Amino acid sequence: MSCAAAALLLLLQAPAQAAPGRGLPRVEPLPLAVRLAAASEPLPLEDFLEAALRFSGTAEQEFAAVKRRLLQLSEEVRRALEPISDPRDKAEGVLSFLHERIFVRYDERQTRIDVLLETGGYNCVSSGVLYALLAKALGFEVWGARTDDHAFCRIRAGGRSFDVETTSAFGFDPGARKEFTDSFGKVTGYTYVPPSSYRQRTEIGERALLALILYNRSAFLGERQGYLEAVPPAVDAYALLADRESHERMVAAFLNLGSWLGLQGEFLRGVDFLTLALDRHREPRLESLRNDLLHNWTLSLVTRREFTAAERGLDAHRAAGLMSEGEWKSLTVYVYQIKAREAAAVDFAAAAAMVRGGLAKVGPDAALERSFEVYVHNQVVTLIREHRLQDAAAVIDEALRFAPNSVRLKNDRSLVTARLNSP
Repeated sequence: MSCAAAALLLLLQAPAQAAPGRGLPRVEPLPLAVRLAAASEPLPLEDFLEAALRFSGTAEQEFAAVKRRLLQLSEEVRRALEPISDPRDKAEGVLSFLHERIFVRYDERQTRIDVLLETGGYNCVSSGVLYALLAKALGFEVWGARTDDHAFCRIRAGGRSFDVETTSAFGFDPGARKEFTDSFGKVTGYTYVPPSSYRQRTEIGERALLALILYNRSAFLGERQGYLEAVPPAVDAYALLADRESHERMVAAFLNLGSWLGLQGEFLRGVDFLTLALDRHREPRLESLRNDLLHNWTLSLVTRREFTAAERGLDAHRAAGLMSEGEWKSLTVYVYQIKAREAAAVDFAAAAAMVRGGLAKVGPDAALERSFEVYVHNQVVTLIREHRLQDAAAVIDEALRFAPNSVRLKNDRSLVTARLNSP
């Protein structure tokens, strides 16, 4: 039972075809999450109820109606259990009420409170939060507990604390003897409900219990490639808890979306998103991915022979501080190399001129300097073959004024001079 699972999907691969554009997700947390992060526990019932619905992703137009349903439900529980005076029995009665009236079927991925109320589908998190909500409405102190792959409730009743496995109708104080009775109240037998494996069990507060809704929503959306929708719940969970786990889950959601956008060929959209995220969270992994997306975006433009767009984009991102000087220079050199290579197929002189333009822009660069020498050399060799020695000498002289220390060009000048002086 993986009720509190998380998906970390790092998708850095070759780009695919672009998908239709959609808006970027919010990276600002819900004000409620920020407020509850500073609140003391136990949380007020009203705040716990609102958080259970907001964190479930309840649509705004449905929020008031679902809230009324929860308040009605808490009143129904109160009336149904009013005759019970023993605190332990009343706490167990809340669980029995839910399984008789609300819970219909277990669904490992149904973590939302609003959907639970509508369909009866539940998992350990949604059933646990709803149990905690109704028990709090009756005045009980309730909190959570979790293992690697499961969550359940803890409740204090009559001076004692009990585990509550909310996914089972017999989950109150698991391991205790349960009586089966017939319709006349006669005891007919017993059943024993063994507790789950509680290795690495950790007790958690109300905020952390509510955060499990956010964790699950983000993880399950990511599993279905809903990377856009998976970001906001991860952001809210970090705002609520601000611990290592919530931070890592949020960063994973950011990386998943940025990587996925890159796979769709939406490089600049990915850059825009990661820039928004980096404005709030200075995380080196996000910056590294943004650099990768900018790199791949440039390569995609060059592949399509959109050299002007690539060069302008590189300059703009450098000016905006989104690209390091080294990365800008490396990619700009690459753009000029490819442009010059294409030009050389027709005209070595044009290719050499193009490389000179690149050197004028980026400054000294060994790769461009070698390319300049090669294209000038090829131009000179062509002129020599055409017996145009004076033109070859003029080309060499001009090139040496630009690159006076080039050994190759000096050798070419010696060759041309020798040809000119030969009888």
